[in-house]
Amino acid sequence: MIPTSRRAALRSTTCVLGVSLGGCLGGVTDRSSGDGEPENAGELGTPAERVTVAANSRPYPEFDPQIVHVVTGGTVEWLVETGRHDVTAYHEDGHGPHRTPNGTEPWGSDRLTGAGSSYEHTFDREGVYDYVDTQQVCTSHEVAGNIGRVVVGWPGPDDEPAMAEPQSELPSQAAKAIASFNEEARPVLETGP
Repeated sequence: MIPTSRRAALRSTTCVLGVSLGGCLGGVTDRSSGDGEPENAGELGTPAERVTVAANSRPYPEFDPQIVHVVTGGTVEWLVETGRHDVTAYHEDGHGPHRTPNGTEPWGSDRLTGAGSSYEHTFDREGVYDYVDTQQVCTSHEVAGNIGRVVVGWPGPDDEPAMAEPQSELPSQAAKAIASFNEEARPVLETGP
């Protein structure tokens, strides 16, 4: 007999109990957040009307989640939980390199200082938008890899500047994050809704 850890035993018991209750209750197939959207709305592949991204400095600068998905006309709010941050589009007329849909204007916040400060932007045009935190506190937040992506609607990935390989002038951590975003987003956008 193979010894079973307490954790494994509890996990097995929980699974059996969940399956048993699911059968008795008829199962739950529509998990919603109470506002009519699925519980995972805003995650890649499930566009939402509105999404909130947390900005933190501890233990390191980060946006959470790093990738969000909204409908065309959807709004993203960036809410500071700790530290000082900003939200700035990667755009050649602002903070380059160009990683937003062609023909869009640059956008960004002022410095967001302290817990509870926020910025929101409504995305009226379908596309993929990469953005960065340009703050420098101890180290550059961009150098630390604090970047994010907003996917709006269901754009074709081959037509989006943000889906190109990361530009050589990007800091290495930012380039790694963008490469990872591309690997995650491309198959979702290629298969569509």
